[in-house]
Amino acid sequence: MLAVGAAVAVSIALAGCSGDRRTAGGAAAGPPQRGGKLVIAEETQPLSGLDPVLAQAGDAKRMASQFYEGLLELAPDGITLKPALATSWKRTSPTSYEFTLREGTRFHDGRPVKASDVVFSLKRYVDPATKSPYRALFKIKDVTASGDDKVVVTLQEPQSSLLNLLAQPWSGGIVSEQWVKSRTPNQRKIQENGTGPFRLAEFREGAFMKTVRFDGYWDQPKPYIDEVRYQVIPEEVTRVRALQSTTVDATQINIPKVTETLEKGGFEVGEPFKTGVYWLGLNTLQGPLANEKVRQAISLGIDRKQLISVGAQGSGVPSGIIPPGDPVLGGASGALPFGEYDPGRAKRLLAESGAGPVKLKMVVRSNRPDKLATAQLITEQLSRIGVRVQITQLPFEQLVSNLLSGNWNADMVQMTSVLNADVSQYLSLWFEKTGKTTKVNDPELWRRMDDAVRNAETVEDRRRAYGDINRYVAERVYMLVPYASPVNYDAWSTRLAGFKSDATGTRRFLKDAWIAE
Repeated sequence: MLAVGAAVAVSIALAGCSGDRRTAGGAAAGPPQRGGKLVIAEETQPLSGLDPVLAQAGDAKRMASQFYEGLLELAPDGITLKPALATSWKRTSPTSYEFTLREGTRFHDGRPVKASDVVFSLKRYVDPATKSPYRALFKIKDVTASGDDKVVVTLQEPQSSLLNLLAQPWSGGIVSEQWVKSRTPNQRKIQENGTGPFRLAEFREGAFMKTVRFDGYWDQPKPYIDEVRYQVIPEEVTRVRALQSTTVDATQINIPKVTETLEKGGFEVGEPFKTGVYWLGLNTLQGPLANEKVRQAISLGIDRKQLISVGAQGSGVPSGIIPPGDPVLGGASGALPFGEYDPGRAKRLLAESGAGPVKLKMVVRSNRPDKLATAQLITEQLSRIGVRVQITQLPFEQLVSNLLSGNWNADMVQMTSVLNADVSQYLSLWFEKTGKTTKVNDPELWRRMDDAVRNAETVEDRRRAYGDINRYVAERVYMLVPYASPVNYDAWSTRLAGFKSDATGTRRFLKDAWIAE
C-alpha cells in the first residue's frame, strides 16, 4: 500500500541520520528561560489565510492559535473553561451571558481591546456576508456592550455549545474593528492583528512566516520564545530529515510508524490523540446511496480491522462520525450499528434493495497517499460484495470547494476530521438543515441535533446526547466511518522545553514553552 511505502521511505531516511539527542531530564529540564529562536517545519500555509473567522482547516487553526484569542480558553483537558480576554462570565438568563473584559489587554498594533471590538468580532461570525464556517453553530441574536468592560451575548434560544465556541481562537477570535475595516480581505489573509502571544513579523507566501514575541501580552512573562519561524516543507520525508539534522526544531508527522523511529532517535513525540476520523460523506439524496439498504450493505462490506491494520498502520480504532478522541464524547458511543464485517449479510441486503448493479464515485484528496491507500483498500473490499467504486483524486482546495458549495460531483467524499471547536460541529458540517454540504433529509436527525444544543448542558448530558446521535447516524449509515486515528503527531527536539501537544493539534500551548540551550 502507498501509505506503508511512504512510511518505509521515511524510516530509511531516518535510519541514515538518527542519533541520541535527548538531554538529561528531557524536555522538562530546568525552569523557563526567556529568549531564543525556534524553527517549525509546516506542510502548508493556511489556504484560507490568517483571518480567524475563516480558519477551519488545521493549518489555519494552528496560526490562529498564535495570533488570536477568545473571551475564554480551554484547559489541556479540552473541557475545563478558563479566563482569557474575559476575566469572568455569568449566565444571566437561559438565553443571555455577560462577560467582564480583562483590563489593559492590547492588540498587536498597540490599540486597547474595547467592548466594541468584542461586539464587532462576535457579530462578524454570524454575519452571512462573512461566510464563516462557524456561523451555523451560533444561536446569537445580538451582542451589546453594557459598559466599558462588559459585553452581553443574547441568544435566540439556549445554546450549550456557546462557551466552548468562544474559547477557541478560530471560532471565537477577537479582532480589532478598526483594523479589520481598514484592510481588504486579501490583506487580512496575509496580515494579522490579534491579542495572542506572538505577532506576525514577516510573511512570504508559499515559503515561510516569521512570528515574534508580543511584548504587550497580558499573560506575562509568557511567551518565553523570542522568535518562531514557520518553514513550508511539503514532503514529509524532507521535514523529518530537517528535524533530524537540526535544521528545524519541530514538525508534525502524518505517518504513525515514523514516530517510533523518531522516539528511538531521542526526539519527543506528542500523545496520539485519536481525533482523525476517516469520513466518507455519502450523498443520500440521489443515486444508489439514496437506498438505505444499499448504504447498510456497504457498511457491512467494509472490513474495519483490515483498514485499521493497513490504512491506519495499526493506530486506529472503530469510530462514528464523532471521534472517540473528542473530550466530550470520550468514546462513550461504544459499538455502533453496521460496524461489523459481514459480507454475506451485505450481499443479501443488496439483493433485497432492488438497486441492481451499484457503481459509485469516490473523491479523495490528491496529496495524502495514506488516505488514498485506505480508499483503495475499501474499493477492493466492496468489490467482493458486488459494489464497484471509482476513485477520483482532487487537490484539497478543490475538494473543499466542491464540498462547501454542495456540488459534490461524487457519491462519496473523503475528508479527515480534526478536533472541532465543539462536538456539535462534526454534525453541522455534514447535516446542518440548511447547509449546502448536507446530503441528508431527516427531520428527526435535525430535531436531535437541535435538542442536544438546546438542552444538553452538563458534560454528562452532552456525552449521552451526542453518543445517541452517533448511533443514530451509524444505524442509518448517513456516513461511512472506517476508523479514527491520530490526524498527525507533534514531534520536536529536546531543545524545545516545556511544550505540550494537545488534541487540537494547533500548538496552542507554545506560549508555555521555552528554548533549552
